[in-house]
Amino acid sequence: MSTIIGIDLGTTNSVAAVLGKNGPEIIPNAHGERLTPSVVGVDRDGQFLVGAAAKELQVVRPERCASLFKRHMGSNWGVSFGQHSFSPEELSSLVLKSLKQDAEAYLQRPVERAVITVPAYFNDQQRKATINAGRIAGLTVERIINEPTAAALAYGFHEAREDKVLLVFDLGGGTFDVSLVEIFDGVIEVKSSSGESWLGGEDFTRTLAARVLEKHGLAFERTEMDAPALVSRMIKQCEIAKCQLSRSETTTVRLANRQGNFDEDAPQIEISRRQFEEWTEHILRRIEPPIRRVLGDAGLDRRDIEEVILVGGATRMPAVISLVQQMFGKPPQKPPQS
Repeated sequence: MSTIIGIDLGTTNSVAAVLGKNGPEIIPNAHGERLTPSVVGVDRDGQFLVGAAAKELQVVRPERCASLFKRHMGSNWGVSFGQHSFSPEELSSLVLKSLKQDAEAYLQRPVERAVITVPAYFNDQQRKATINAGRIAGLTVERIINEPTAAALAYGFHEAREDKVLLVFDLGGGTFDVSLVEIFDGVIEVKSSSGESWLGGEDFTRTLAARVLEKHGLAFERTEMDAPALVSRMIKQCEIAKCQLSRSETTTVRLANRQGNFDEDAPQIEISRRQFEEWTEHILRRIEPPIRRVLGDAGLDRRDIEEVILVGGATRMPAVISLVQQMFGKPPQKPPQS
């Protein structure tokens, strides 16, 4: 039987894995990295770029790149680069094809089958679009699996043979998915789900970039139109700063010029974790309504939740961890590799 791989097709990053002799193994990409940015671009010669190369191109030529297209899966949204037009499925297929090629290089054999994860709140049209993206990439999608189910499996709750009620809190780069999961006799069942396809770590990053620009007298929306390379560079810088503020109390961000480059005397601003959390408090508040909905749909109270598990890169932010702990009165379980 041919090899089957598992794929987490993420909004900002994607990853593939295979079940090896010692359990699941993350498949590194051509650069030796575990994560492949979910970014697609077209260079000046008309060649398609996927992953890190496309993300680098996005900084200097944002009009030639697309990202966050998972948010549009199953819709009529599209994007054009010169003479090329793409749907969300086609863009996703390019990411899937890149993961497929990396898997074949790593495993030294053809890969034609995959299981792909999707948010639990994805509707039938969005799930079909994901399957179609796999087909375009040359993959037979054997199964679409809900991300909270995959999270419960990753944490090994199904192996404990212990009945439990879990809340899976999945805040990724571009989407937020919260699900109430019940485990009974080793069977995992998603009882209720809610979330937002337009809420994730990217929103925290862009808000930080907007505030940094404001400090230098620039409006984010106007600058994005007039100097897109500057905004793209600042988004990249603020993504780094956001990650640093999860580990440190302060960091600095330099202001690029209109071409997206840094002058020798480029002005800079120091940002504290407290300041960042104040600037993004309005985003953090958007997390609570989906949690209330998922509990209400299941007819449960917060006190009924026995375990809260965190999934997604954005859950590494201290403010997110603190909010979840306050809401449920217990420390959440963090991602295994955090």
